[in-house]
Amino acid sequence: MGERKASMADVADRAGVSVMTVSNVINRPEVVAEATREKVHAAMRELRYRNNLVARSLRLARPRQIGYVLPAPDAVGNPYMDVFLHDLATACQAADRNLTLITQQDLETLMTACEDLYFGQSVAGFVVSNVGSEDDRLLELHRRGIPFAAYGRTGAAFDAPWSWAEGDAALGVSMAVDHLVERGHREIAFVGANRASETMVQREIGYRDACARHGLAASAADARIVHCRSDLAAGVRAAAALLDADAPPTAIVCKADTLAAGAVITLQARGLVPGRDVAVTGYDDTPLTEFGTVGITSVRQASAAIAANLVRLVVDQPETPERVLLPPSLTVRSSTDPAA
Repeated sequence: MGERKASMADVADRAGVSVMTVSNVINRPEVVAEATREKVHAAMRELRYRNNLVARSLRLARPRQIGYVLPAPDAVGNPYMDVFLHDLATACQAADRNLTLITQQDLETLMTACEDLYFGQSVAGFVVSNVGSEDDRLLELHRRGIPFAAYGRTGAAFDAPWSWAEGDAALGVSMAVDHLVERGHREIAFVGANRASETMVQREIGYRDACARHGLAASAADARIVHCRSDLAAGVRAAAALLDADAPPTAIVCKADTLAAGAVITLQARGLVPGRDVAVTGYDDTPLTEFGTVGITSVRQASAAIAANLVRLVVDQPETPERVLLPPSLTVRSSTDPAA
């Protein structure tokens, strides 16, 4: 077998610098001190690291494309991510960049595609969304020295060696609970808790913390926190189970608008009025919040600001990773109106 080709990580180890510094020497030499550039170039020569590619990249201007790894198709749909993709394209255009889409594939195939695009000078870096608590895509991109910004944190959160941006999910759910308490509710339930991603974990944390702050011990009990999927049918079933309990809640906080819409369907099927009889809140403020005669109170993420920050992080490639947590807002509608 032939000798293994040196990687960017090998160059970084030999030069005694970070992988991102090696990447900057290749793509943005002007931001790296001359002495450091010389060390990195010496390591490249010693390791015979992609000599032709390095020379080419130093001759060419930085590419004006930003890659976006499209998440796998969602069987139940995700209206929020449709809005985010539009905001991401808008943010790219505002930064004089264009968006290149890469479909989600098995890890090695995806990494090969990302390497070809980045080292082939087709893209300046990548935005990766739908981040899991443990996400091999981010680990591999970082290991290979490919610039990226993550939409969402992993379990490593603020200790991760890369930049990320997201909405403050814990704050968003906490705002929903605060709003319900202001409307007089003391018996609340949370629908949609799961551990699929750190963002979803944060939504449950926000709910539990808000309940503790308001002294709502019963609302934070296991019976009031429903683990389920995020589709409409799951919302219908979860709301029905909560209403049939010995001590039903007077308000339901949902981690997604689809679940909130399902809860509203259940209430109306039983002759109950959302807001007056049982309050309901959603999350993401998608078009589902204004279907039929009921407007659903929902947490609205700062999608455009999140997208703009992700583009900035890819374009600027800060030497020290940045973690951007943006506050959401609460859009109040009739589903939490006692006079509805």
